[in-house]
Amino acid sequence: MGMPGRRWTMNDILQDIETLESAIINLTEGASDEKRMAIYSLEHMIEQKKSVVEKFEAENAPQTLDNQQ
Repeated sequence: MGMPGRRWTMNDILQDIETLESAIINLTEGASDEKRMAIYSLEHMIEQKKSVVEKFEAENAPQTLDNQQ
């Protein structure tokens, strides 16, 4: 998935779609090891997206509330 601070590309979106589709298949049809891998891939995707949000907020959020009224 896309790295923090990097713009999202169509390839990033297509990779997310592929990961999600694969996870659905493995969770509904897969053996236990495939189900574990599906859960891992979803957890990994979530962590990557959280990292992107945290980096964005760190770079773009106001440092103090003094600017807000």
